[in-house]
Parts: sequence; structure tokens; C-alpha cells
Amino acid sequence: MVFPAPTTDRQTFLEKIEARREAKYLKRVEQMSGWLPGWRNQSGRRKLVVAFLASLVLLLLSGIALIFALADILPYWVTLAWSAVSLLMIAVWTCLNITVDMIDSAPLSLLDEYQQDQILGLRALTYRCYTYFGLVFFVSLIFVGTYVMTEKPSWGSYIPYGFGIFGIVAFLFISTLPTVVYAWNLRDD
Repeated sequence: MVFPAPTTDRQTFLEKIEARREAKYLKRVEQMSGWLPGWRNQSGRRKLVVAFLASLVLLLLSGIALIFALADILPYWVTLAWSAVSLLMIAVWTCLNITVDMIDSAPLSLLDEYQQDQILGLRALTYRCYTYFGLVFFVSLIFVGTYVMTEKPSWGSYIPYGFGIFGIVAFLFISTLPTVVYAWNLRDD
């Protein structure tokens, strides 16, 4: 079956979506171009990257403390650390994303050749990390779940919390790789 060639006078659905995405991105970058001028240099971005990665480590540690609090090993007020660290991480991530003009979510048509190569390579790295992490995560979930279901240890009820917290932190780490690596390597003009 032969399909007719698309006409050039009308935009396709995907072209309309891409045009809208480009317009929204340009508007957002224009709005935020004056924000955080003191952090828009290599030193400032690197400090934000370190702060973001430190907040992810703190998120993991506060998640472990949360599990111990649920098991009545630590006092219950320790669970507030998870919320506080989450808010800190969101603030640092937002600042980091602003300083690099949200380059990881930019439409490719708005990037130069060098930026396209970097972002596409980092997106491919993120995809590979998701693939490997997902494989290891789900296979280990099956094995640990099978053990817990057959042996019924007393600590078995905390397994979902542990996998959930580890999964969230790993997801956040992997999904932010393009921005973190780009921000770290971006030099001052």
C-alpha cells in the first residue's frame, strides 16, 4: 500500500507539539535568564552539583532512618528528616536546573551541534543506567520477595519500604545524570 506524502502547508500533530514545546521552552528560559546570576558560572554550578549529590546521599540516609523509625528502633520524630531533606533536594535541583537553562529538557532543534551530541549521549547513558538498574532491581526484588514469602522473617514487612526508598533515590540519581554531568562540565563563556 502506498501512502501519500505529507503536505507541507499543514503541520502534522507531532510538528505542532514540537513547535509548542519550543515556544514554551524559549519563554521559560527568557523568564529565568536573570535568576541566580551569581551561580551561573562553573564554580557556582559545581557547588550546586556537589550540594545536589550530597542531598541525594542525605535522602538515602534519612530513608534508612525512616525504616528504623518504622521498626521502632529509632524515635518516630526521625521520620521528619525525610521530608526536610526532600525539600532541600528539590530546592537545590531547581537552582541547578535554572543555572543550566533546563538544557536536559530542551528541544533538540534549539541546541547547537555540540550541545546535541552531549545531551543525546547523556540521555543514552541514562537509558542504559535505567535498563541495568531495572534489571538488577526487579530480579533482586523477586529473589528477596520469594525468600520473604517462604521464610516469613520478622523484618520482612520492611522490605517494601527499603526497596521503595532505594528505588526512589536511584531513580532520582539516574534521571538527573544529564543535567548533573552537563552542569559539571559546562565552562564559562
